[in-house]
Amino acid sequence: MLDVRKLVLLREVGARGSIAAAAEALNYTRSAVSQQLSALEAETGTELLDRGSRRACLTVAGRLLAGHTERVLADLEAAETELLAIGGRVSGELRVGVPFHEGPALMVPVLTRVRREHPDLRITLQGLPSGRARTAVRLGQVDLVLAVRYDQVPEPAVPGLHEEPLAVDRVRLVTAVGDGRDEGPDGGRERPPVLADFADRPWILADGSGLRDVVLHACAAAGFVPDVVARAGDAQAVLGLVSCGWGVSLMPDLVPERPGYPVCRIALDGLRLRRHLSLVVRQGTLKRPAVAAVMAAVRTAVDGLPGRYADGARGEPDGGDGSVHGVQLEC
Repeated sequence: MLDVRKLVLLREVGARGSIAAAAEALNYTRSAVSQQLSALEAETGTELLDRGSRRACLTVAGRLLAGHTERVLADLEAAETELLAIGGRVSGELRVGVPFHEGPALMVPVLTRVRREHPDLRITLQGLPSGRARTAVRLGQVDLVLAVRYDQVPEPAVPGLHEEPLAVDRVRLVTAVGDGRDEGPDGGRERPPVLADFADRPWILADGSGLRDVVLHACAAAGFVPDVVARAGDAQAVLGLVSCGWGVSLMPDLVPERPGYPVCRIALDGLRLRRHLSLVVRQGTLKRPAVAAVMAAVRTAVDGLPGRYADGARGEPDGGDGSVHGVQLEC
């Protein structure tokens, strides 16, 4: 019988790319991990690590065994979940990943309410870049995460996860109030604005998120390279700079502006950018009472959002006003 603890070490090395990284993640010494993996190789009679490379890569046999390990761990977690579900008590600790840098802000109020309704449940939050969210769930760093995805930024498939779509919101241009370029001499609009109209403007990027890649992709498609004058790791910081007239940017509608720092959100003609929001958990924990309670509360909160933030299964986030492709100013 193979030792599950050694299998976990093998999977961690494969997922993190080195023995040192796996040891740090699991609070082991590097030598302890190396010794356990050597023992696992002796037990299986097969070389599992390619120690000739600079990184500790798994061999074909190692990848095969790591794949089986994913399924074994999922089954064990599902068994634990079913035992917890028998009692139905919402308790224990739930580690939630939140993309603080690009919102939306609905998660923290929802989690605060869940914590109030279930005092035996301890909820801890961890800020995660959107690109690491799904992997963090898979590796057990968090139990549940609010994940974001943009159509223009491919996301690799992550095995063993359940992903539940929540909502889709538009990504629109944001400028300082009264700073649009679509007004003619009489104050009326000559034509719908397009992204290229803002090619000579200074731009602000939200670094550390897929939103940065969306901006660069959209500008390149419009035929220009943005003049980046500021980079911020937080979307609301970007909106604050935009409000002060420092530059323009692109921003999802569900990212709220900072109080006292209004911005103008402009739907650009021909620019169809969307952000998808979803809850991601490991398949084995889906029926865990704490996970189920949080997912139900988040779904209820999303259902109460304005109509233009439609669930991906129900339609496009245009609120029925046809403004995704046309002109809409909210100042």
